[in-house]
Amino acid sequence: MQLSEKLQTLLVMGVKTAGSYDPMNVLTPIEEQLTPREFATATEFLNWIAASKLTFGHGNIRELFRQFQETH
Repeated sequence: MQLSEKLQTLLVMGVKTAGSYDPMNVLTPIEEQLTPREFATATEFLNWIAASKLTFGHGNIRELFRQFQETH
């Protein structure tokens, strides 16, 4: 799955709202706007971000998502 503009924006907004990269906190305010596939991908991506001790914003989310895809 590619990182759409919609998913990118929602993930950044979710992180800002939650103040963390924990999927449960990030996805709660945005989950109704996600398809089941987007939700699953976002959960895996956020778990990978947290486990790797990484952070993202608008400037580097696409690069990190590419790295995530390479490992999965």
